[in-house]
Amino acid sequence: MATSASSPHATGFPAEGRCGYYVEKKKRFCRMVVAAGKRFCGEHAGAAEEEDARRRILCPLDPKHTVYEDQLAKHLKKCNSREKPKPDFYIQDINAGLKDETEIPEQLV
Repeated sequence: MATSASSPHATGFPAEGRCGYYVEKKKRFCRMVVAAGKRFCGEHAGAAEEEDARRRILCPLDPKHTVYEDQLAKHLKKCNSREKPKPDFYIQDINAGLKDETEIPEQLV
């Protein structure tokens, strides 16, 4: 297959409305959509040394995504990776069986 001259790699620029961060491992530009007037997506906003001094850090609950440092408290309340409350009927290890063989009553053996 021949590559077209309009592909992002051939021109050296990302597609219109897409992130301008070049992912070296994949040898292509990030394909995430950017906000109006921005050059990078939210994940790669830290790659741009802009006047914006906000710093992104790894989420402490799930290091697969990042969050702005000043919004960490708000993010921890709504992050999908947080520990969810257990239902009232949940009992830990209810069907696990006996923990130790010495707990087996003699009359059952």
